[in-house]
Amino acid sequence: MPKTTKSSDSATTKKRVRKANPENGNGTLAAEQVKEQSSPVVEEKIRTRAYELYLQRDGTGGSPEQDWLRAKEEICGQQSNA
Repeated sequence: MPKTTKSSDSATTKKRVRKANPENGNGTLAAEQVKEQSSPVVEEKIRTRAYELYLQRDGTGGSPEQDWLRAKEEICGQQSNA
């Protein structure tokens, strides 16, 4: 038995809605993302502090990600209080 197909005239079509995509510039960025992107100076401060934390623990234990997150918290926390 052959398959029957619906004609596009009689079928109800759904309209597809495209979600905003910040990478394409047609959406909004979170405030945190804007802060990070707008200040390379802050990123450099975080990088320097993360390296200091690495040196303090003599490179043992922990991880670069932990150092980065702790440094980011310290630096960004100081800026919001200032």
